[in-house]
Amino acid sequence: MDWKNEAKTLRFEQNKSWTDIAKILKDKGYFPNVELHRTKERIRGYIRSLPEYKAKQKQVIDDIKSGYSSKIEYKSDGSTTFEGIIALMEGEPITPEIIMKAHNLDNKEWDVVTYRNNFWQTQAKGGRKLLLYQSKITVKPKKKQEITFEDIDRYFEAKDYSKDKLPIECIDYDPVGEILEIKVPDLHIGLLSWREETGSDYDLKIVKKHFFMCINDIVERCKHTKLKKIVFVTLGDILHVDNDDGTTTKGTKQQVDGRMAKITECAEDMLIDGITILGELAPVEYIYVAGNHDRVCGYMLARSIANVFRNDPNVICDTSPNPIKYRRFGVSLVLYHHGDAPKKNLGEIPMKFAREEISKSKFVEINLGHQHIEETTYVNGYRVRHFPVICASSYWEHQQAYGNDMKAIVCDIRNEKTGLRDTWYTMI
Repeated sequence: MDWKNEAKTLRFEQNKSWTDIAKILKDKGYFPNVELHRTKERIRGYIRSLPEYKAKQKQVIDDIKSGYSSKIEYKSDGSTTFEGIIALMEGEPITPEIIMKAHNLDNKEWDVVTYRNNFWQTQAKGGRKLLLYQSKITVKPKKKQEITFEDIDRYFEAKDYSKDKLPIECIDYDPVGEILEIKVPDLHIGLLSWREETGSDYDLKIVKKHFFMCINDIVERCKHTKLKKIVFVTLGDILHVDNDDGTTTKGTKQQVDGRMAKITECAEDMLIDGITILGELAPVEYIYVAGNHDRVCGYMLARSIANVFRNDPNVICDTSPNPIKYRRFGVSLVLYHHGDAPKKNLGEIPMKFAREEISKSKFVEINLGHQHIEETTYVNGYRVRHFPVICASSYWEHQQAYGNDMKAIVCDIRNEKTGLRDTWYTMI
């Protein structure tokens, strides 16, 4: 018989202690050059790894627990309190995760609010030392996390990119033509609005219809215009919410039309098709500007759009998460921001973030969304423009008397030598 079988017999059949087993085996010639305490640790490690040891340990714990009643209390604030006896092996760390596991709670589903353990020590049969606790733990279901970059990555990985999108053929492209600048603020794709509450309906079907009405009108107006470039700027809040809980990035609850995957897919299709249609007129630069409703999902949506056009030389995508961006079109410097910064800071954006470009420009303006109304002011000598939207009002917005009846997408025609030449309104 080898030492392992003898150790099993001594432990399971004769209930010998670890020290006694080590001495007996050493007396029989096992472990001749190993110190007693090291022999004991080796034997104990082997025995504890055996299925029969684990089964006996579980039975001991179950026997101890059977003498005590367990309690579960559900509270009105959503928390739950569990009371009962838990058993841990001597030396096992006591952490919230360990305590939850001892109560058969999944730490992926629960957060610990409080826990308290009254300790005593017992010697179970067979000489195995267990630490017993009269334990009381209060937990709450984990608050569902906002959708993460990994979640969105997994969603977009499911999209079919096995075949690259064919490059767009520009029909009316003129390298010395003018620049068409399309401002698309606050589409709030996913917003659900009911005319009985807000004065007008709004859902995924309606936003798609309104968006392509505007795109088609813009294309119609461009029929007799030679364009050098189209700048397609989303001024934030393309999506209405940032997660499947139906809340904004900061957790404000919203009324939404469908699940996040459905909302994101609708937005993705709208932007891809819109850019493709515009790309037949001239090369397109897509500029993403972060909003306050969809800072995570909006960014990942922009990355997805860029991925679709990654091999198209006629489409350039600026998807950096920087919330302040600017472009100089000859004599005109235009800065883009969602508009959710403190009002006193908005007029300082050019000097703070585009100082070098100011001296090269004759005209400087700041383009903003966020307010859902058209408004033009002058701050520090700079033209500050808030643009109208095509989305309906949410119930809260309507109840607070924000917004107005003007629903439109605004386009500017810019000449690199003379500046702003024309402004188009596509009304809804």
